[in-house]
Amino acid sequence: MKVYKVKVNGKVYEVEVEAVDEVKGNITAAPAKENAPAAPASQGANTILAPIAGKVVDVKVNVGDVVKAGQTVAVIEAMKLENDIQSAFDGKVVEVKVNKGSNVANKDVLIVLG
Repeated sequence: MKVYKVKVNGKVYEVEVEAVDEVKGNITAAPAKENAPAAPASQGANTILAPIAGKVVDVKVNVGDVVKAGQTVAVIEAMKLENDIQSAFDGKVVEVKVNKGSNVANKDVLIVLG
């Protein structure tokens, strides 16, 4: 949970912001396109997706590392701001799909946890 101060029409408000995770059953998936590529991870694996398009500034995990939910696994720069990308899951890193300096689009797979 992060606390921010937001100014709206001259009045300052203090707000708490919590990251929202995509969890099966809570998000309706868009219909699959014809000739869509296969799923990026094996069945039962969790994927960490890019929440925003940008440039990968840092990858903080390697294959084989064990991560906890909430742990920062990568940093993406977008619009001159660095965004910490946190894991929504506990697990072991099975695959790292990006490198430092890579450009990513919104919803690109960054890391696969097993």
